[in-house]
Amino acid sequence: MLVTKNVTELCVLLISELYGQLPSRIFDDLLARGRSTIVQITQHTSLNFRQVRHGIAVLIQMNLVFHDTDPDSGVVCYEANSYAAYNLVRIGKILDMVHTKYGRSAETLVHEVLVRGHARISDLSQAFQDRHDERRNGTNGVSQNGYSHVNGNGMTNGVGDSEMEDHGKDGYTDLEAQAYDSLAQLMVAGILEPVTSTSFQSPQDLRNMVEQEYLADYPTGVRGAKQTSEFEKHVRDKLRGIQSESTRLKKKLGAEFMPEHSSKRTKLTNGAVSNTSTFENAKFVLLEELDTVLRVNYDKCTVELRNLRLKQYAEDFIGTVTAQVYETLLGVLSKKIPRCQVDKSIEVEEDDDDSFTGPRVTTQEVFEQLSPTIDVFAGIGFPQEDTIDIRRAEKIRRYPPQLKGSTLRRELEEGEEIVGSDDEDYDHSGEAAANFSHHGQNGFADDNAQTDDGVPVGAHRLHQMRQHLLVLAESKQGFVRHCGAHDFGEWTVDFEPLMQHLRFAELDTIIENRFGRQGLRLTRILREKGKLDDKTLPSLALMKKSDVHVKMVEMQMAGFLDVQEVPRDNNRAAARTIFLWYFDLDRTLQLMLDNSCKSMVRCLVRLDVERRKRKDLLTTAERKDVRGREEEMLTGEKYNEYVEFLEMEKKFLGQIMRLDDIIAVLRDY
Repeated sequence: MLVTKNVTELCVLLISELYGQLPSRIFDDLLARGRSTIVQITQHTSLNFRQVRHGIAVLIQMNLVFHDTDPDSGVVCYEANSYAAYNLVRIGKILDMVHTKYGRSAETLVHEVLVRGHARISDLSQAFQDRHDERRNGTNGVSQNGYSHVNGNGMTNGVGDSEMEDHGKDGYTDLEAQAYDSLAQLMVAGILEPVTSTSFQSPQDLRNMVEQEYLADYPTGVRGAKQTSEFEKHVRDKLRGIQSESTRLKKKLGAEFMPEHSSKRTKLTNGAVSNTSTFENAKFVLLEELDTVLRVNYDKCTVELRNLRLKQYAEDFIGTVTAQVYETLLGVLSKKIPRCQVDKSIEVEEDDDDSFTGPRVTTQEVFEQLSPTIDVFAGIGFPQEDTIDIRRAEKIRRYPPQLKGSTLRRELEEGEEIVGSDDEDYDHSGEAAANFSHHGQNGFADDNAQTDDGVPVGAHRLHQMRQHLLVLAESKQGFVRHCGAHDFGEWTVDFEPLMQHLRFAELDTIIENRFGRQGLRLTRILREKGKLDDKTLPSLALMKKSDVHVKMVEMQMAGFLDVQEVPRDNNRAAARTIFLWYFDLDRTLQLMLDNSCKSMVRCLVRLDVERRKRKDLLTTAERKDVRGREEEMLTGEKYNEYVEFLEMEKKFLGQIMRLDDIIAVLRDY
């Protein structure tokens, strides 16, 4: 993550908004000066030693700094974690995602972890029961007029009575068992992860530690190709072992409570279907790990947020039902994806075929997780079978489009195939719907029901769900790739080209809103053709030469385009110079990211100014005897001013969330 001036200001403002001025001053100094000891921080910030220690403790508790102890001198160095600081702006989205996908109990636990930074399992279980007792006693601190105070991260202090019903309605009578069940579900999904001794070390410090341990046996250093290869292999294996430490409990829970085929399902309070029978004994496993400390895994949360964005993308281009099927596929596929982007400094390359073709899921796996409330028979038509080219519709593409080589060897080894050739196989399971009549079991109790033609209902649903997957595979955006024929078809998602489509769509929207249709047309031409002469552009864009020059200069001044001067002779006269216009995608994306962060900073600063203007009013509204009874306790004019401020605050926070959506698409997804 490139830390610019605007990113630094944004991170400092977020920390100041949530945790106060003291931690934000220390974090600002760490971003500005880099790794520092506690003595250096004291000198740079003009704070005393006691204040710096308290501020560092808060930052460590909230996972906002890395720290590393020198084994020889014992000096501790601290380094700012800008990635975790920026993720503070997504706390509201994470809670909303957890509430939608995993239910209210999971949302309560994740909220508790976010408030504490990291916490033990026993403390989370006790806090869950305490929160339930507070809500039952009516001490949730929510306004009766429908408003609740919203803090800077988009989270509300308290939850509405209509949304926080008695958890016993979920089918649980033991709150402790319910807390452990939700914790196990979140840990298996990867939303919560255990904190290990290496969790507070930066990736570079972790790699340096592994390398120094290995080089201790080689006083003269690593020499030669063989020793270098062994050294790199040792580092990869060691990093793989360090990464597996945080997944030990997750694998234990997954092997114990997440069988490959689960038949018993229950309905969550939010309407989703969950395999709760697999978590009924989670309490006994977690009771052995009560001292395990958990924290939120932002990498996995980003994967879940990306799934929601891709689902909305598919809904905009194809339809609602197909998008729901796509969301189910992404949910199954994301179990095999720990993070959106590969951290090349510590990521370990796998030796299996998935490292080349990507993780894949089968049609049967997707069908097992498909909600019965989704009407798969809607959204697409029913063409006659003789009008469909089965070989083309069911064509299997085993390799991602980016991996096609530009050159081929003259001879192929035995068993090899030409990547991207037209002679690839196709999936025979889709040749006729009758093939599905023998496979109707999908984990539901009513699969024995049959239609008028004697085919099980589950078989028809499976066949129709495949049609939605084939529509996704045939889209020009490349939502899904049909990569195999096992178990009624295998599917994967090539996220890199798909997100490139989404970035271009976001980029085109911003350019069109700022420079109009003509600016978008010129940008697309330059993006496709590369560098072009100013005399060639008017004919390609079907525009007047004067209009092209005006629009190009306007976009150049904004930083979206640039021009290269190529003189024909040494005189460098304008008449003897070729002006080549070009579009730099990487620089434009970085410019848009920086501008988005600047806009978020301005929103937060303006919000702080508005709060200072109404300091007395907000202080009165925050009093315990007034909170929840604002309409009764405040006068008419004061109450109207308070409501007006809440509406304005929601607009500012909503704008910050929309800007974060842009940053997520352009950088994080």
